[in-house]
Amino acid sequence: MSTGSEIPGGEAHVEKTLGRWDLVLLKIVAIVNLNNVPATAVYGWFSLALWFLAFAMFFVPEAIAVLVLSRRYPGEGGIYVWIRNHFGGAHGFLAGWCYWATNLFCVPVLLVYMAGIFAYAGGEAQAAGLAESRPFVAALAFGWLVFMAVANIRGAGVGKWIHNIGGASSLVSVGLVIIAAVAALSAGVQAQAPVFTSVDWETATSFAVMCNALVGIELASTMGDEIRDPERDLGPAVAIAGTISILSYVLTAAAVLVLVPGDEVGVLQGIMQAISIGASAAGASWLVAPLAVLMGLAIGGAASAWFAGSARVPFVAGLTSALPAALGRVHPVYKSPYVALLITAVLCGLFTLISFAGSSVNEAYQVLLESAGGMPMGPVTHLFLTLTRTDGIGSWARAAGYVGLATTVVGMIVAFLPTSDVTSVWLFELKLVAGVAGPVGIGWFLHARSASHGVSA
Repeated sequence: MSTGSEIPGGEAHVEKTLGRWDLVLLKIVAIVNLNNVPATAVYGWFSLALWFLAFAMFFVPEAIAVLVLSRRYPGEGGIYVWIRNHFGGAHGFLAGWCYWATNLFCVPVLLVYMAGIFAYAGGEAQAAGLAESRPFVAALAFGWLVFMAVANIRGAGVGKWIHNIGGASSLVSVGLVIIAAVAALSAGVQAQAPVFTSVDWETATSFAVMCNALVGIELASTMGDEIRDPERDLGPAVAIAGTISILSYVLTAAAVLVLVPGDEVGVLQGIMQAISIGASAAGASWLVAPLAVLMGLAIGGAASAWFAGSARVPFVAGLTSALPAALGRVHPVYKSPYVALLITAVLCGLFTLISFAGSSVNEAYQVLLESAGGMPMGPVTHLFLTLTRTDGIGSWARAAGYVGLATTVVGMIVAFLPTSDVTSVWLFELKLVAGVAGPVGIGWFLHARSASHGVSA
């Protein structure tokens, strides 16, 4: 390990394979998920202002926290190491555990969503049937899981190409969505989206969704020892990826508002439905198939990025003996944390399989989405707290920590407010509480168990 990370157990001996543009594309593919756009477009053109507000109050503070803490504590582990060094083993382990556990559900969400997007590559007529076909979705989801697991076990130098292709595909997808909107305008076709609808608690819920969509700038730092020159490349990569990410969301939101009213868009293939409607009306249906392929590759790249990045948390936890030491093993040939990657792949596959049991594809997607929804902001809250307690930083950086902390706390509270489409408030709240309390309780149990055996997490 790099000396700054203060992780016992010696050098991790992973290969340094990630350059500046690898980092840029990794961050883009981790952050930009265009299906976040239609659900927030119901507020009309005002939603563009909300995206910029989320960027200023959440993304910028998180980017500052990542830059400050990655320089203070370089090396493998990222958010787990940063919090551990400031708040001790218990908080570090719990934050790292929740970060990893969240992705055990988020990665399957992306796999199922990817299959739904790829369904449009065969043409709009077959899309609905394929997207709800369990054999089709399961084959693509599990096939991609095996593919990305093998690629990442072969090393970051191999796995990074999935992320790079996904990031590039995401950028081209944004371009095609904009082309579809321009074609619609040229043909005199434009949805009558309102400038502004109303402000209520559901507006705050959408703002929280936007903040959650901008999580991911910290992901590359979990692979800190695999970055060739983090001192030189991390700052520019954060700035470039951040700028591209917010422009991607805003421009796509504007295009969707031109193409179709947000309240007519579904959940699982929302952006594809919007583009299909708008492109057909504009006589540009040829855009749908290539966009489906590119967006499918982008989502597949995102699944691989979150899979590989989050697996570094149990890897470093294995090095510290907070989790079984076998998780800290590095492959003798490929120099990858292969045990942590294998365990993560098996658990992701298991949760994907469970979600399909007796469910339709859409139900499976919703089960995974709700299971992943409760925890993502917990580690980020710790991240901002860590920034506010870091010595030797400027007052502007500390202020950014407090702004990010306040935004995240408000977002977590708002997440518990039921929206108008919730039929049972008690069931909604119970699912959210269980989604948070279950994994947190397991994390505390594992930490207490290691502490009782005299192991410092």
